[in-house]
Amino acid sequence: MTKTSALPIGLAHRKDLRALTTDEIRFEIDMCIGCDRCMQACPVPLSNKMTIAELNQATIGDEIPPLVARFIHECVMCGSCVPVCPVGDHRDLLMLSLKQRLGSSWDEKADTAHILSNLPQGWNIPLLLRRLREQPALRDASAVPDNYLLHLVAASTLHVFSSDELLVQEGTFGNTLYLLLAGAVELFTHDAAGKEISLAIVRRGEYIGEQSLFSGQPRSFSVRTKRNCIMLEVPEQVIQRLMELVPAVQHYFEGLYAARLTETILLRLPLFEGVPAHEIHALATRMIIKHYERGESLFSEDPDARPSRESLHILLDGFVKVSRRTMLKAAEKGAGERVIAYRQCGDYFAGGLDMLGDKQAVSVSAMTRTTAAELPRSVLLQFLRRYPEVRQRFQEQMQLYKESKVAAYSAVFEPFGSALSFAIETDKAARHGLHTLVSDGVIEGTDVLVIDLDKCIHCNECEEACARRHGHSRMNRKGKVVGNLSIASVCRQCLDPVCMLCSRAGIARSPTGEIYITESCIGCGICAERCPYHCISIVDVEEKPQQGENLWQRFSSFFLRGGKERGRRTLPVLQQRVAPGPFDVQKPRDLSEEMRKKVAVKCDLCAGYENQACIQACPTGAAIRVNPVTFFGSTEDILSRKAR
Repeated sequence: MTKTSALPIGLAHRKDLRALTTDEIRFEIDMCIGCDRCMQACPVPLSNKMTIAELNQATIGDEIPPLVARFIHECVMCGSCVPVCPVGDHRDLLMLSLKQRLGSSWDEKADTAHILSNLPQGWNIPLLLRRLREQPALRDASAVPDNYLLHLVAASTLHVFSSDELLVQEGTFGNTLYLLLAGAVELFTHDAAGKEISLAIVRRGEYIGEQSLFSGQPRSFSVRTKRNCIMLEVPEQVIQRLMELVPAVQHYFEGLYAARLTETILLRLPLFEGVPAHEIHALATRMIIKHYERGESLFSEDPDARPSRESLHILLDGFVKVSRRTMLKAAEKGAGERVIAYRQCGDYFAGGLDMLGDKQAVSVSAMTRTTAAELPRSVLLQFLRRYPEVRQRFQEQMQLYKESKVAAYSAVFEPFGSALSFAIETDKAARHGLHTLVSDGVIEGTDVLVIDLDKCIHCNECEEACARRHGHSRMNRKGKVVGNLSIASVCRQCLDPVCMLCSRAGIARSPTGEIYITESCIGCGICAERCPYHCISIVDVEEKPQQGENLWQRFSSFFLRGGKERGRRTLPVLQQRVAPGPFDVQKPRDLSEEMRKKVAVKCDLCAGYENQACIQACPTGAAIRVNPVTFFGSTEDILSRKAR
């Protein structure tokens, strides 16, 4: 196999795919025995009308029939077809060859009839295209053809708002981008006393929503219409599709978002206190924005991987782990790691030092998808020459620098001998708690179920209450232990949930933060495979719901831990017909094309109920839901606590 030069769009979850050669494709087709087990295992509802013979013929034939083409576009490359093949065919790679051959569905003509039926009164397609072209990211018709814009509109929602309507509430979650096609809106917030503060007026040709869309953070301001408005609400999946097709659009949105965020953070740093705003803006434009995937290293304490002394790294979003090798195992590269801190948006490192901790050389790696701004050495030196007061502050910090081996062997973070006092042993327990919270990803959650072991009587009522409400328990009260607290094994509603990579929008986040499974879910298992904590399961759907059960009991009658593994029991659901995804804008389909075979199951904080079953049922009040950052506190707060 040879690595493909360019993967089809929508395959961010399968970046390791390798294309088959022509000879390998022919060999795979010849090996197929036509048993259709792959089609039976396929979660795509359209597979109910497909046979493997039709796919094989399309793979080696000159033409691809319309129904097969639709199936190829709807295939999400989940890999469910691979393990069931009795001859070991790489059916996913055969589908890859078809996807590469067929190209993007946006290369086909858009459904203009659907668009016209949803246009505001007095609007037509030429006017719509002109208004879209007013958006800076969409002005280049050679990069973003009209057909792409029409597909964008067809998969989005046009809204007509009257004056003084509240569109966005500060503090809520959102994953849509709003393009303002007519009118104007006001961005505002409130101070500590509750007084309203106007931030900006956004007019036609501008957009809002990129901050929450790209960072996963709650919205930092509210939005209200100033006069009658027409806005295009673009779902996350749709804007991601456009950015994959036209990388320049992605560079524009991400670059502008990062520049704005960088400038805001620089204004808050004490290091730049007293520097004029226009100089901060100029500095922000010269910073290099870098994106890091989960587990990727920003820099380390090793001499060959350490940034220059005159460098500055600022975290724009995400969480990072700050660590150092221990004395006993420092000779082994990558061994003996000791977590000493976690850092998040707004924290910074100078010269490879943790300036908010003990100011010594450290290794820093991303716990979540992370964006950091790096100020190059030459730019920083030039800036320091112009502002002596900033230079003095920077030098005061740099004077605390020590050689990495001294920092790495600092007794503050090393194992203690048995002869040391009890107080030091409690510090060791606190450090162990910090390691658990950071390394196991607890700190990146927004709503974590913890159980106070001093109060817990091990009655298991929390799990049983969950089972009574949902048909089967979605939680396990046993988990990692930090001090006297047990971190239950259940969805933590992560701030940056990597599970939410679904082209069908089968998993979504409500404005109040709950991550839930939607009626568009087909049970492909991509979300379960991506969840690092195995909190999502994929189960079969039963053909006929049982009588006498409510919606949530039918939806959650079976819960299997273990990520993408399939259970043998089936899950009866009230709505077996799958709801359309954001790209399903074609003509209506018949019933057989809408019947889903599988569905994902996870904790959604008992969405739709007045309380959470596990919390309500605990007889001693041991089970509580907490935000880990506010509950456990900062790194310094955690390390300062004594073990109970």
